Amino acid sequence: MVTIGIPILVSFGCALFVSVLILTTKSIHGRFSFDSNTTDIHKYHNLPTPRIGGIAFLFGLAVGGAYHGFQADQTLLLAKWAGIAALPVFLGGFFEDITNRVSPRDRLLLSFLSAAIAFYELDVGLAVIGWPWFDENVLTIPGVSLVLTMVMLGGVAHAANIIDGFNGLLLGFSVFALATFCYVSFQIGENILIIYMGIMIGAMLGVFCLNFPKGKLFLGDGGAYLIGFLLALFSLLLVKKHSDISPWFPLLVLIYPVNETLFSMYRKKVVSGKSAMQPDDLHLHMLIYKNFGSSIGELTKLDRNPATAVIMWGVGVLPMIPAMIWWDQPRLLVLCVVIFIGGYIITYQKLAKSTIQNR
Repeated sequence: MVTIGIPILVSFGCALFVSVLILTTKSIHGRFSFDSNTTDIHKYHNLPTPRIGGIAFLFGLAVGGAYHGFQADQTLLLAKWAGIAALPVFLGGFFEDITNRVSPRDRLLLSFLSAAIAFYELDVGLAVIGWPWFDENVLTIPGVSLVLTMVMLGGVAHAANIIDGFNGLLLGFSVFALATFCYVSFQIGENILIIYMGIMIGAMLGVFCLNFPKGKLFLGDGGAYLIGFLLALFSLLLVKKHSDISPWFPLLVLIYPVNETLFSMYRKKVVSGKSAMQPDDLHLHMLIYKNFGSSIGELTKLDRNPATAVIMWGVGVLPMIPAMIWWDQPRLLVLCVVIFIGGYIITYQKLAKSTIQNR
């Protein structure tokens, strides 16, 4: 309890402290930090709100990680290089939060830079996907593993930002995902990653206290990109360090944001002929908000915004259950991925049709 619990409490307390500090000083920084454009099609809040909660999350991570390192007398190799690698992707999102001048393309490129740093300094290259022919004949080609690692880390970072649309949605989903990773890590005795993932959970919960249900503080692009990047990084570390874990396990855990992103790109670019980076109000969580937000809000006694997040937690957690059971069974994991994608598409089509009819 002392080894694991105290660093988690430290990260939680520090993140919560900075979150409160951001709110109490918003009259000073509000002109830069407020997410004040509430008329955008992808905005679902009514009042100007600080969108720099990513600073609180980062601070909680840094202090919690440093405390653990000093307590355990370690070299902090993982914490140091993970922190350095995460800086480009975080800063790209953070500067977008305060300037609104960093394009989605540039943020994605910065996430690729972060992935390249992690690839070389933490040796987290994607080495296997569970398909022997591909692993032996394609992934062994120089540069292929680097490119795929950049696409994976950058893609998940971007995916996390896409689902960060309602109070607590991304934070709640990420806590459940990390809890699933921790469960499997416990099964194989991977205590170091459990501690670092626990520190990340603590930092997210510190921000969560002011993000859900009232939405007094937003993660912003900086926080969302950082969370997505670290989720993907832990995924690669788990598979890299333990060959018993199927690479399809973390994919199934993160399938909701990953599928949301890929499907949205297809829907925009192929179906609608628009830019894949152009924002719209047709993501699954937005359709849920329009069709069920009010009724679920009445049932849960929550406003429509956080009530939608609760529904989407259920959507995200659903594939995590078989992932925990069959984490070392690639065929069953692949089957579950296919089932989720199929169910997502069917559900999306029905909700989209209902939304269009009700307009």
